[in-house]
Amino acid sequence: MIINITHRKDKVSPAVREKIEDWLHNSQERYDIITSAQVTIDTIERGDEIEATLHTNGKEVYAKTQAANLFAAIDSLTDKIDRQLAKAKDKMTHKKGGPRHLEPVPDILEDDELAELAH
Repeated sequence: MIINITHRKDKVSPAVREKIEDWLHNSQERYDIITSAQVTIDTIERGDEIEATLHTNGKEVYAKTQAANLFAAIDSLTDKIDRQLAKAKDKMTHKKGGPRHLEPVPDILEDDELAELAH
């Protein structure tokens, strides 16, 4: 998995980088569909804003959040992204065309029964 973490106005501290990378590795272990991640942090007047784009098998997952504290913003972002990842994985495992629950077909049909089914 390729992880790219950037801060628009400052350098990313090692503690923040470690928290984000730990979250992404845990999400990868749980859902096993993440191929790459882009996380961008920005400092605004009301606090910190963080956005993430995760590329998965066939889909992009995006979320953006802001909070007064950067770590609170990261926690909020992880909740949003994890919900989307769970939904994406669920859709991938329950696609149309899976096994169907049909009535069993009798092994041998007599000629009279075949004629009845044809009509």
